[in-house]
Amino acid sequence: GKAVREDTSTVLATAALADLFFCNADEAGVLFGGVDGAATRPGALRFVTLGAAGAAVFQGDHRSDVPGVPASALDPTGAGDTFCGTTVARVLAGDHPVEATRRATAAAAEMVEHLGPTALWATNPAPYPPTDGRALPDDVAIDRLAHRIATLAGTGDLRGFDFTGALFPGLADPGTVGWFTAATLQQFGFWHERDGRYDHPMIATIGGHQRKGSDYLWAHYLRWAAVEQGALDAPRQASVTDAEWSTAAADDSGEDPYPVSGTYAALARDYGQSMVAIDATADSLVAAATAHDRPLHALLRLLDHVGGYREDPLRKKAALLGVILRQRPDGFLPAADGDDAPPIVDYHVQRTSLRTGIVTVEDDDLRRRLAARVVLPADDEAAVRRAAWAAVAALAERSGRDMGTVDWFLFQMRHRCPEMTEPRCAECPALGACHQRTGLFQPVHRTTSY
Repeated sequence: GKAVREDTSTVLATAALADLFFCNADEAGVLFGGVDGAATRPGALRFVTLGAAGAAVFQGDHRSDVPGVPASALDPTGAGDTFCGTTVARVLAGDHPVEATRRATAAAAEMVEHLGPTALWATNPAPYPPTDGRALPDDVAIDRLAHRIATLAGTGDLRGFDFTGALFPGLADPGTVGWFTAATLQQFGFWHERDGRYDHPMIATIGGHQRKGSDYLWAHYLRWAAVEQGALDAPRQASVTDAEWSTAAADDSGEDPYPVSGTYAALARDYGQSMVAIDATADSLVAAATAHDRPLHALLRLLDHVGGYREDPLRKKAALLGVILRQRPDGFLPAADGDDAPPIVDYHVQRTSLRTGIVTVEDDDLRRRLAARVVLPADDEAAVRRAAWAAVAALAERSGRDMGTVDWFLFQMRHRCPEMTEPRCAECPALGACHQRTGLFQPVHRTTSY
C-alpha cells in the first residue's frame, strides 16, 4: 500500500505493462478510482482482493466476482501473498483465471486460520473451495457407466464426431478455423421459457430443413459465411448490429428464431472487438497454440482473453472448439500426451448426468425444482453443473476414453432422452448402467456459457 500512495504514477505505469496485476480494494481506489475502474487492457489479467468478500477478476474489461471462503481468522499475515502466489501458480498450470482465483481464496482462507507461515509449510495440496453438497457425483454410478463406455469402443455410440458434413465447411476450406471459432462461441441458450419455466427447445426451418438449436446455429453461420464474404472475420463481427445479426439468423419464414437474440449479437461484437484489440485472428491463435507441447491446453488459455469464450470458468465452448479442431480431418490441433479437453458440460450433459444418476441431488427442494423445470438462480445451477463437470471428468478417466468421445456419447443421448417426449430407454446404450431418473431435468438457467 505504501508504494501505491507515495509513488502512484510508477505503480500505474507498471500496472499498464503487467500481464498479471494484483491489488486490494483500497489500492484499487487510489489507482483506479475504485474496483469498478480496475478493468485492464485486452490480453491482461487483473485481480482485486476484497477481504472476506473474495476477489474481483478482470480479463481485459470483463469482470467476474469470486466469493470469499469462510474462515475463522487467527492471523491475517500472509493472506495477500498466499492469494497472489496461488493464483499465479494455478494460471500457469492452465486454470481459467476465475478458477485460479477460487483456489486462491480457499488457500488464503486456510492461511489466516494459522499463526504466521504455518500453513505454508504444509505438504498437502492447496485446498479447494467448499463443495455445494446439494448435488454430488455418485462414484458407484460413475463406475457403472464408465464400464459401459469402455465396452462400447468403436461402436456407433462411441465414435468421436469429426464435425464434417452438410452443416460444416468442406475439407481444405481456408476459412474453416475462423468459421468454427466465430460460430462455436454462439453455442448456447437454445430454449424458450414461459411464466418462469422451461417451455420448449428452439426449432426452426432453414434452407428447407427443420433444425434444432445447435444444428440451426451451424446452418445459419454456414449460410452467413456464404452470402457475405468476411462476415465471420473479427473486424466484421466487431461491428455487427443486433438487426444485422437477426437478418443473418432468419429462418425460412423471415423470423429470427433465437431466444434473447440481442445477446448473441452482443457476444459476436465482444468476440470481434477483443480479437481486434489483441491483434489476433482465429488462425493466428491456433498457430500459436500448436507451437506448444500441449496445443489444446494452450488454446484454452488463449481463449481466456477472447470475448464469447472467456466468460465461462468451466470453458465449455472453448473446450468444444478445441475438440472440434482436433477431431476434424484437417488436423488443425494435433493430439499430444496429457492434452485432453476438460468436460464439455452443457444442459444436455447435465440432464444426462441427472437421469443416469452419475450426479445425485441430495437436496429435496432443489430436486423438486429441477423436476418442475422452473427457472433457477445461479447458485442452484452452479451446484448441478459443477457436480456434472466432476462426474464427466471421472467418466473419462475411469473409462479410459478421451473427452471428445465421452462427450459425444453423452451428447447423443439427447436423441433417446429428450426434453419434451418420453425417453426411449430400450434404445439407449446406457440401459442397465443408468438409474433412469427420467423425471429430472437440467437446471433451467439463462447463461451464455452453454
